[in-house]
Amino acid sequence: MVSRRTAIALTSTASAMLLGLSGYTAPTASAGAGTDLSVFAWNVDLGTPIVDSTQHEKAAQRTPTIESIIRKHSADVVVLDEDFNNTSTADITGKLADLYPYHTPVVGQTCSGGGWTGISGDCSNSLFVINGGTMILSKYPITAQYAHVFSNSTYGTWDYHANKGAALAQIDKGGVKSWVVGTHLQADESDTSTDTTQSTRLAQLREIRSWADGIAGSSAPVLIGGDMNVEYYGGQSRGDYANAQSAVNGVLGTPATDPDQSLRTMDCPVSSWCQYMSGVETFPKDYRDDLDYIGYLNAPGRPTPAGMSAVKVDFDPQSGWSTGQTDTNAPSDHYPVEASFQLN
Repeated sequence: MVSRRTAIALTSTASAMLLGLSGYTAPTASAGAGTDLSVFAWNVDLGTPIVDSTQHEKAAQRTPTIESIIRKHSADVVVLDEDFNNTSTADITGKLADLYPYHTPVVGQTCSGGGWTGISGDCSNSLFVINGGTMILSKYPITAQYAHVFSNSTYGTWDYHANKGAALAQIDKGGVKSWVVGTHLQADESDTSTDTTQSTRLAQLREIRSWADGIAGSSAPVLIGGDMNVEYYGGQSRGDYANAQSAVNGVLGTPATDPDQSLRTMDCPVSSWCQYMSGVETFPKDYRDDLDYIGYLNAPGRPTPAGMSAVKVDFDPQSGWSTGQTDTNAPSDHYPVEASFQLN
């Protein structure tokens, strides 16, 4: 676990193992009076133009499907990860501007200015370091937006060559303010010890905790969502899930805790795109686990949501799909997750 400063040149291999999830119904807002806020988080697997062209990842064909799924579920706030493709980013923000007129820049696209209220961490301007791929879209005004690039990343992995980190946006929904963190943590790689990459993830979560506490303080609830690469099932013997919640001092919701969810956040036996990417990024073709989370952070004196729905998977297969078929409509090797919070 080392700090990133100057990276070596990228090759054309895909940048990191992606993880996704799967399920059937989107959550409904909590019952009762007050203001609710729905959060949708998705690793969209949109690589850089070089990766896209050399690995035949079809970003131009997949981006409209990504947009249609985001529009269909119409959550209040959307967290996108692996949004490395600038052309797709422009298309997403442009085509969805009627529904999401507010959005942050992509984390790590620039190391100063760029529309951010503030940028912190170990951001690199090297030509051989790509952006961090995380951004937030909102139906409601974003009144402040901060970026943090992780100081912790695992040397020798693809993540070391990206300005991965987190976005923190203050959302004002009808005068009720909350903060939303979007993030994408260190990925595992087959030639690197999982103990090492998990140690990096925990360090990154501690960075998020300190950074968010310094900005948001006790002003309003702080929600969080994204691809955290914390294996809910595969990491049980190591205590990965409990350790992640402890590191960030928060509650991390996952579809795995809902008995009604049979599919997992990365479910290659179901998703045809996940099967394809297993060959590109050399992870098992039958890989299944929950890696994507939505929740909230704690801090002394900070209000927490009055309620939070179960985290559900938004599953949108092709017309006529039935159980046992491959989902050929999946435009990413992750499925999106969604939850609703009662803020007051």
